[in-house]
Amino acid sequence: MLNTIPEKIEFNEKELSIAWKDGKSCTYDLLNLRKQCPCVHCRGGHDSDSVRTTDNITEAKLAMVKKVGRYALQFRWSDGHDEGIFRLEELRAACDENRAYE
Repeated sequence: MLNTIPEKIEFNEKELSIAWKDGKSCTYDLLNLRKQCPCVHCRGGHDSDSVRTTDNITEAKLAMVKKVGRYALQFRWSDGHDEGIFRLEELRAACDENRAYE
């Protein structure tokens, strides 16, 4: 359970860093996170053949990070977008598996 509870969340111009309560630290590329936003708008709809609308984004800067209950983070991006809810479990799994968030 401690592996999905953030102790400390920080970000800079390029990366988001999460120090988890179990002692592990993970770093995520902001551009990848922005492009992989899980909201229905960014995914291009609900259909399985939907085309992601974020493919043309070339830069991403965070303006704010907000915890959503005990299960997710919500980001406000410099472009004003703030609809995506990034589940902590998925963020941690990407880190544990040494892969980009998807």
